[in-house]
Amino acid sequence: MKITQIRFVLCGYALPTPIPLSCGSLTHRNFGLVFIETDAGVTGVGETSVNFPPWCVHERRATIEDGLATLLIGENPLDVGRLHDKMVNATRAFTRMWAEGAIAQAISGIDIALWDIAGKSYGVPIWQLLGGRYREEIVCYAVGFNAADPAAGALDMKARGYTHAKMRIGFDDAVDVRKAHAMREAVGPDFGMMIDANQAFDLPRARRVMRDLEALDLFWLEEPLLSDDIEGYLALRREFPTIPLAWGENAFRLSDYRDFTTKDAAQYVMPDPCRSGGMTAAARMCEAAAERGVPFSPHHYGSDVGFAAALHLAASKPNFSIMLRDEAPVPLRGDVLKVHFEVANGVVRVPDGPGLGIELNMSAIQSATIRL
Repeated sequence: MKITQIRFVLCGYALPTPIPLSCGSLTHRNFGLVFIETDAGVTGVGETSVNFPPWCVHERRATIEDGLATLLIGENPLDVGRLHDKMVNATRAFTRMWAEGAIAQAISGIDIALWDIAGKSYGVPIWQLLGGRYREEIVCYAVGFNAADPAAGALDMKARGYTHAKMRIGFDDAVDVRKAHAMREAVGPDFGMMIDANQAFDLPRARRVMRDLEALDLFWLEEPLLSDDIEGYLALRREFPTIPLAWGENAFRLSDYRDFTTKDAAQYVMPDPCRSGGMTAAARMCEAAAERGVPFSPHHYGSDVGFAAALHLAASKPNFSIMLRDEAPVPLRGDVLKVHFEVANGVVRVPDGPGLGIELNMSAIQSATIRL
């Protein structure tokens, strides 16, 4: 079997209400799908994260179709690990010239599609290829529910059966702190509460905000600093030992995962199959964390193609903790599939079918495709 074509397909639409993040507002929800076709008639699908910056969609098409595809046409798609390493090694020097994350995210979409082909070819789910299934159901926490009033949003998620939810900060610190305290008061002491700063702070600002959050008994505080500031994370860990730190969605090297977990700079790591380099890289990151007894929580903020990939990762590793589920009102996220994922009491079943175990809704994908 040989790879004959690799395509990037951008789906998305403008949001009626922008989604505020500390690094900017999402005015569109874009989903970057990657299709790999073979001479055996087996097609694989993957996803590459295309949230920020807004112009990344143009870079992503070029990186995948004009760059990485040229390395893989004619190759055997079942050589998943070798092809992943081939892409990484061929682009290693480029990471010094433009964003390392952009390259890793492009590789991610291709790598997931290769795993999908492998699973379909062998007739087994990806979790089986990754070593087996530790769990059939994945516990999720809710995010994206109500930026203006996270207390009310979290109460809604609790009523729907979620036991954990995450709000975002990094805007106006005083307002953020008030909202965080209101959320804790609303959901009560037994509800798992996460806060995501999206790398918004420098060290002094992080210290000020964390002093005001200490009493909230957080499940974790996510990305208070830039992802490469390991000394800053270590300082916060020493000064605020009761606030676990989550990190990793914006880290793209296995060596960084080893550094952070070895030095106890993060208590949860968050590899994202659509960002970190695909299933291959994310699995290696989870295993590196497991060596140090550190749990992982797969990050995902895209379509349900990537969500399926994250489910397979969560099912196949022993040190899984909990996983993100985006509850923002974005119908296309799930409509890319013929059968939607059902979240019942904050739990999602892991797909059993070959590969990713999903069936694409090509009509919805085609109607939402954006021509670049």
